[in-house]
Amino acid sequence: MSNEELIAVMVPKKHLSKVYGFIAKLEQGEPADVREPADQVPAGAETADEWTPSRIRKMVHQSPPAMRDILHALAENAGHWMTTADLAEAIQNNPDANWKTVAGTLGAFGRRVASRYGLETLQFERRYDHDAHGKVHRMSSEMAAQILQAMANGNDD
Repeated sequence: MSNEELIAVMVPKKHLSKVYGFIAKLEQGEPADVREPADQVPAGAETADEWTPSRIRKMVHQSPPAMRDILHALAENAGHWMTTADLAEAIQNNPDANWKTVAGTLGAFGRRVASRYGLETLQFERRYDHDAHGKVHRMSSEMAAQILQAMANGNDD
């Protein structure tokens, strides 16, 4: 591609990775919009930023094993803050998992939540904890019940 075919565009930093992902999909010939088509969702059933049981099931079953392990750990410990080290220990297929593994897994997950499901919120809270010297994560008991149910039911979508 020559410079004559390129154009400079200003993008807010917070959206830069999404824009790069979008361009990569276009260059690979993939469909650019991977959100659920509106015609597959009954009117009023799901809003733009809502974790419905259907979206939760899809999210669980489309998640890689490391992310499922993290979700399971958060759900099993609903209401309790878990450190990044706790989440790293929960990743079963990687005994060497550490905070970087968790950060990478959650980063990819966050991008997938935004691009595939069209949502801006995760199923859990996270914040920096000065005492723990890192991020901590907590899932509500209501969300935990739905996550555990989706995991127990297998891929029924």
